[in-house]
Amino acid sequence: MASCPVSSPDVKPDSVDLLDVALFAESRDGEAFRTLRDDDPLHWNAGPGEERGFWSLTRYADVEAVAKDAARFGNADGTQIPSRRAEGDGPRQIHNMDAPDHSPMRRLLTSTFMPRQVEKLAGRVEQVTAELLDEALGLGEFDFVKVIASRLPLLVFAPMLGVPVEDADLLLRWTNESSSEDPEYSAGPETAATARDELFAYYAALTSERRACPADDIVSTLIAGEFRGAPLTQEWLNPYYMVLTVAGNETTRNLLSGSVALLGEQGLWPTLRAGDGQLLRSGIEEMVRWTSPVVHMRRTALEDVELHGRTVREGEKVVLWFASANRDERVFDAPDEFRLDRAPNRHLGFGAGPHFCLGAHLARMETRVFYEQLLARDIRIELLGEPDRLRSNWFRGIKHLPVRMTQG
Repeated sequence: MASCPVSSPDVKPDSVDLLDVALFAESRDGEAFRTLRDDDPLHWNAGPGEERGFWSLTRYADVEAVAKDAARFGNADGTQIPSRRAEGDGPRQIHNMDAPDHSPMRRLLTSTFMPRQVEKLAGRVEQVTAELLDEALGLGEFDFVKVIASRLPLLVFAPMLGVPVEDADLLLRWTNESSSEDPEYSAGPETAATARDELFAYYAALTSERRACPADDIVSTLIAGEFRGAPLTQEWLNPYYMVLTVAGNETTRNLLSGSVALLGEQGLWPTLRAGDGQLLRSGIEEMVRWTSPVVHMRRTALEDVELHGRTVREGEKVVLWFASANRDERVFDAPDEFRLDRAPNRHLGFGAGPHFCLGAHLARMETRVFYEQLLARDIRIELLGEPDRLRSNWFRGIKHLPVRMTQG
């Protein structure tokens, strides 16, 4: 097992600003979250710019309850803290939908991401992983994010979507530019708007191709589906394509890079190598809990709600901090210890309720296959420097991770 230091007694609730991305880039958010869980579980935070502030929930029980309470807390006004939707002002993507639209739109792809269907893709994941590991071994020293973590999920998911693998780099760029405000990827809101326009135009052309010649891919499945009793128009397809593009690689990328950094920093490779398949499976769940690739999601109160002796008014923003819930001492024994064999592990790393991550099974399988191949081939990964972490309070990511890879 491995542990991190507990929070500093000097951190006071009034001093916590969860819009400060430096907290997350410097891995100091754990201290802030512990303070809020203990002393201010319904925390009011000033808003971004001139926008009104928002409420923050940091305890596991509160985050889980509100995530499941779609009757009183909605998604339709957006799931980011700022008052904007990544897909623009047109039809909403499924993350930003409430009843009665959300369930039928989600069901269009539910069967595609069921565990049994996902396992059929294991051969493809094994092939992609083997090729990337061969390339990495040839390089010796490289950026793990650039060579493996950012490419593995896209080289798997692009063909699922119907996107040629040679265009996978486009999907990665659009993901970075539309979902991140980190200066390495974005010059501001105009960057995200341009990326959105390019993504929509690309998928519009691909949709036209699939209407003329359907294939066994997600684009063809969506084209054949219906919403509100009619086939999906391009304006409804576009936001669906956007959320799939981002979600199809962001979680696995951050889970792979975050877990490789963790295992190296805390000297846990020997423990993982000495274990069996069950230790790897429980270890992956612990990697999800510890990393919490999606740090938060926002809801909006649909009516006045009493929480912790205070009133959340209708229309106010409520932010669910999954990263904090996954370290809640009220649920997890020694939450600041990383335990590969942690059980039970009821983490919220993939969310909860009607908006539970559609691709959770795929992310788990991709991560499992990566580590299975790594261990089977006796490949060693050594960290060569500190992780360059994403400046974001939305995704827990690493931009660059210098490593050395050897075999045997």
